[in-house]
Amino acid sequence: MYLDIGSTRIFHCPICEVDTPHCVKGKREAMYGIICTNCQNGSVVSDLDLRIYQLKWEEELQAILDSLVEYPIDDEGDADD
Repeated sequence: MYLDIGSTRIFHCPICEVDTPHCVKGKREAMYGIICTNCQNGSVVSDLDLRIYQLKWEEELQAILDSLVEYPIDDEGDADD
């Protein structure tokens, strides 16, 4: 996997402990330097870890979206009141 410098990936920041977009700042072999968009701290992460975390995050997001389709939110509220 190759990520362009300046692109973003969701990752869990070890400093602020938030799943947030991280901006790719540099690459050396299989390692990426990334910056948290929440706290601005940097991390060095392997491309495999970035890929796995992104896939897990996308799967979780898809499950949330699927549940909204299966159980839509009733905008009218309780009509019997």
